[in-house]
Amino acid sequence: MKTHLGRLPEYYSSRDGDSAMVHGATTISLTNRLPQKRGLDQEGMKVMTAKRVLVVDDEVKIRGTYRQILLSMGFDVETASNAVEAQGLLVRSKFDLVLLDINMAEVDGTILFEVMKMFHKDIKVIVSSVYPIDEQKEKIRGAQGYFDKSEGRDSLVSLLASLS
Repeated sequence: MKTHLGRLPEYYSSRDGDSAMVHGATTISLTNRLPQKRGLDQEGMKVMTAKRVLVVDDEVKIRGTYRQILLSMGFDVETASNAVEAQGLLVRSKFDLVLLDINMAEVDGTILFEVMKMFHKDIKVIVSSVYPIDEQKEKIRGAQGYFDKSEGRDSLVSLLASLS
């Protein structure tokens, strides 16, 4: 089986779509994973590439927690500790989803969201904050989802699943 170094990680699916071979070595179950983007490689085999998520939060513990949740759901995850770092990543890489904190030092999430609306229109955004959801919607209008950090892991997982 041919290795495609420019598109890691990638998965070769079985005909039933419930399992996959990772680089010809390990079979994994896809039954509990979120839907993935699909395409065909040069040999006509179905290729699934993990959706890319950027977590933008100034709190190390929150970034780490979100990263672990997203990785366990099958996402490819990058993190940024502030809006400036996030914008640099957005310019250099393609992301499908951004999990965005509102209240950050220097440049807050509202400014980054406005920049994303102008230059990164295809990226879905979930606003993640300690603010109640109604206040989040007032501060950032037009995001695809809103998450109150006090709601817990299960609420975030449900929201992520609904947007995939």
